[in-house]
Amino acid sequence: MTKRKARRVVLLPDIHYPFQDEPSIKAVFQFIKWFKPDEVILLGDAMDMTAASHWLKEKGKFKTLENKRIKQEYVDFSIDILSKLERILPERCKRVYMGGNHEDWAYQLVERDPRLEGLVEPEINLNLAERDWEWIPWLTREGGSSKVGTYRVGKLLVFHGMYTNKYHAAKTVGMFSRSVAYGHTHDIQIYTEAHVDDPRSYHTGQSIGCLCKKAPDYMKGLANRWTNAFGIVYVRDDGNYNLYVPIIIRGKFVFANKVFGGK
Repeated sequence: MTKRKARRVVLLPDIHYPFQDEPSIKAVFQFIKWFKPDEVILLGDAMDMTAASHWLKEKGKFKTLENKRIKQEYVDFSIDILSKLERILPERCKRVYMGGNHEDWAYQLVERDPRLEGLVEPEINLNLAERDWEWIPWLTREGGSSKVGTYRVGKLLVFHGMYTNKYHAAKTVGMFSRSVAYGHTHDIQIYTEAHVDDPRSYHTGQSIGCLCKKAPDYMKGLANRWTNAFGIVYVRDDGNYNLYVPIIIRGKFVFANKVFGGK
């Protein structure tokens, strides 16, 4: 392989295990094995965290919670997703696991019952530090206030996401006032924000889809804009970057004139 002129980063949004779209996961893992990234970032909601769902409890969906165990969900996710991903990553590939609002449900449990501290958190149950993953929670709570967890990929700011309104890309880039990429909404949307003080200056906000099933049972057949996709970022030494978002159709996508998936 010739000397690389840009750092290669892969963004994996919203797997929502155990509701992952298996053909899409297989295609992306096949791509990662070929691409040999320098860095891989789980962009939040890699786990659905059903057993910790406050929504199901508050709505009285106790049948859905039947036989669900937080500990077992961590074990299964580690076996079915995290360990498989680790086996195909290059030896020196940096690993970042960013929490989403679903992983944050574990911390909300601790907020309601402090006796659970140290027992239900993702970074502890998945042994992320020992497995050489950097953990970035969705929210950091200190002194009655909270801060969104973000990560820099060159000049691009990545995080799980915050807004779900119709024009969430415009909302997100406007609030952060810099170029951003995120998941959370499960769709693909991009917005460019210009600046009056410098006509040549602009920022972009882009959601990059999801890797979960587009029609899980809990959606009850409702129409949605969910799109199976992920992010590929080339970052040059000066921090400038190019972000590509391959859309996965029926378990296949094309990148660099090569088809991934479907085997």
